[in-house]
Amino acid sequence: MSQGFKGKGVPLRGSTASSQNSAGVHPAAEASVRQLIANGKYKTALESAKEIHKRCGSAASESLLLDAYQVRIHSLLQQNLVVEAQALLDLVRERYPSGAARWQEVSIALAARSGSLDELVGPLGDPALAPERRAAIERAIQQQVWDLQALAGFQALPPGDPLRQAAAALDRAFREVTSGPATDDALALPEVSRRSPLAPWKLLVRATGCFYRGEDEACGKFLDAIDPAAVPARLVPAIRAMLDGRLPGALTPAAAALVSQTVANPEALRRALQALDRAFEGDQLGVLLKAIRAALEECRPAAPDLLDRLRQHIYVRCELEGVDRPKTVAALGSLPRRDAYFCRLYARALEEEDDPESLLNACGMWNEFRQSAVREGWFASNGLEAATLYLHMASLLRKVPGAILREVQKTLWKRSQSEECVYLFPEKLYERAAALDPHTETFAAWLDWAKSGPQPQAERVAKAWNRILPADIEPVLYLMRGAESRSAYPTALGYLTEAERIDGVHPAVRRARLRLMAGSIIRHIQQKRPHLAEEKLVRLSALPQAQQGDRAALLAAFRYVLSTMGGRMEEADRHRSELERVLESKIAGSILIASLATACKQHTLARLGPAERLSPAERGELPAAVARAVALAADVGIGMRISKNWLEETARQLPERKRALDPAHLRTLAEAGLCAGISSLAYEASGEGLQRGATEARFLFLRARSVPGDQARRMAACAAAAAEMARRQRDTELIEESVNFLHEVPVYAGASLTFEQAAEVLRREKAARSSNGNPVPEYADLIPDRVCQCPACRRARGEAEDNDDDDDSLDADDFLDDIPPDMPKEIARMLFEEVQRAVERGESMDEFLDRVAGGRGHGPRRKGRRR
Repeated sequence: MSQGFKGKGVPLRGSTASSQNSAGVHPAAEASVRQLIANGKYKTALESAKEIHKRCGSAASESLLLDAYQVRIHSLLQQNLVVEAQALLDLVRERYPSGAARWQEVSIALAARSGSLDELVGPLGDPALAPERRAAIERAIQQQVWDLQALAGFQALPPGDPLRQAAAALDRAFREVTSGPATDDALALPEVSRRSPLAPWKLLVRATGCFYRGEDEACGKFLDAIDPAAVPARLVPAIRAMLDGRLPGALTPAAAALVSQTVANPEALRRALQALDRAFEGDQLGVLLKAIRAALEECRPAAPDLLDRLRQHIYVRCELEGVDRPKTVAALGSLPRRDAYFCRLYARALEEEDDPESLLNACGMWNEFRQSAVREGWFASNGLEAATLYLHMASLLRKVPGAILREVQKTLWKRSQSEECVYLFPEKLYERAAALDPHTETFAAWLDWAKSGPQPQAERVAKAWNRILPADIEPVLYLMRGAESRSAYPTALGYLTEAERIDGVHPAVRRARLRLMAGSIIRHIQQKRPHLAEEKLVRLSALPQAQQGDRAALLAAFRYVLSTMGGRMEEADRHRSELERVLESKIAGSILIASLATACKQHTLARLGPAERLSPAERGELPAAVARAVALAADVGIGMRISKNWLEETARQLPERKRALDPAHLRTLAEAGLCAGISSLAYEASGEGLQRGATEARFLFLRARSVPGDQARRMAACAAAAAEMARRQRDTELIEESVNFLHEVPVYAGASLTFEQAAEVLRREKAARSSNGNPVPEYADLIPDRVCQCPACRRARGEAEDNDDDDDSLDADDFLDDIPPDMPKEIARMLFEEVQRAVERGESMDEFLDRVAGGRGHGPRRKGRRR
């Protein structure tokens, strides 16, 4: 309604009479008419004004009469009596042409109510339209026009008119926001300015978008900003009721119907779903089937659009719980729709089972989801989404034991030999993912998988990566290391040059040139090409990193070997003196020359002799000398060849010399002792490393590897503590090493500790400084006993072994008769063999699943109680 009529007690617009007395009209009569208008008795006021005008016939009485006609017409419009209001307006215009000016606003309101855009909006096309009338028309559009599509298509206005463009944009946005998820760009609506008569619609569209996104606070703010007199304000009470989630009684019938279709009472449905959850946790099939039917019955009236989704969720849950399938379908009323949503739901549920069979089935469901999603228009078959799915399926296959995967591949490929089996082959999945999304992370995952197979396979992946993404350094470094492992140093140096072009300051690149050039020199010496070795040595000496630390001693050692090979003994003596000067030890020089000579296959130079021939002073130098020589050789990838006799003497000298060594040298000695099988050297070095407080997790792991073999619990405690401390330090390399070591510890495989328990292990190991001078730490309070049930251990304990005719013994035929109908016989037989091994070893269920499923046997299990 226009603002010419606002109800009781509101002054009229356009009136030429005042509330004061006018000539020819008695003050009391005029006051009576205006009081009737104020009281909302418009028809009675009009009849009284007619009587007064008959008596007076003056301009004042006519003005009073026209005021009465005006409010009467507005009252008819308020009652939606548009025809009656139009007839009365035509009558007044004919009888009283002198008051034509006052009827413009009434005509605008009447045109808006009647839906006649020609009469209402048409005048806006006139550039000479008076500002007052334009404002009145825009006010009427804001308060009366609701058909945005008709306004957008109004031909009397030019196509570029701002009002038409705003109406078209609002119509599109309103339809989009009420039919599905709308983007922020769709709700921006730059075509609608703040001064536009359609600005309230813009607020309504944004409020609706916030409502569907669950942004209740923002939705309320947009609703508050809508002009109460505007057309969109009629929807505000309904949207507020939707926000509250209830049906208020003050709504109009139309608004109440809208809310009832959007908001329902969820309490009964919630109770039914809670009862269904409890039924799944129980063991009574009848109760479960009854709860399924009840939940579906409650869902139909409360959330009919979710009924199909609920049926899909229930079906998947029943499948995983092992509920009888025909009875499940009967309770559901029908099979659920097998669409993309269902396939994704089923695949994710199978992943949580985390056993080999479920993981393989999950890959199959993900492949079906990909096909269904493409058909349903979720995404394109060659888009990034498909690439992501391929990568995800490949990651699931990596959790399946290789023997099982190969057997399934062979079996299913024989059956179909079609594209449908591609989801079982990681290489094909990675290849397709890389073709669709040639991204660094895609190739990194592919290469990481390929490393577990033959080296040529991984090199093919790295070459493909390098060809498609030449700016990535990872494949170049891998190819470089592969060539280095084959002693193909020219090829490795070529890859190194490429890596330096990509990232010359990369730590692996900076370390590699020194190592590769040293390896190339060794290769030339092995091939008896000393002239090439000397050329490379000149180039190696020119590297800045070759002059750092003890590396100058390495150059001198190379020169010594080459001079000796050439018979230049005086020159060789000078180089040896330089070598010993840099290392500050003749013993360290001898160890380095012996190791380098062994690597170069110059065995005449590699003889160190027995340690007993060393003087007491030289023996005392052994710990520091061995540590420096081993560290320098490892720096350039030269394997140390130190006799066990020398390392045993090093172990005897270490207790008196260990305080002079830094943690890096202690770690080097511990690892050298482990490689040579001299656990006393590793034990002593790791103990001193623990006392220093640096890299405690690493030294705990070295302690785990160095304790005597009859202390399995102590091994497990130290390794588990090292793994837990490494997790806090995010040392992934040490975590992997510790966990792998734990799986090899007899009886205590898979042990784990909390961080507080790990700290306690560290405290006890620091107290046990010597391998024979302190009591052995006990960890029964942290790692309980596990009794091995293998036949050998049972015989050693004097326990009776199971007889072949025992009722609890495993029988292959019984086992194979009880497998699911869709499991291949070959897979079932392999599983039976693994179960037999687990029984012989005395493994628990968790240990068995850890071994078979790759360390992921702690997820939900199939209950199978209702099969």
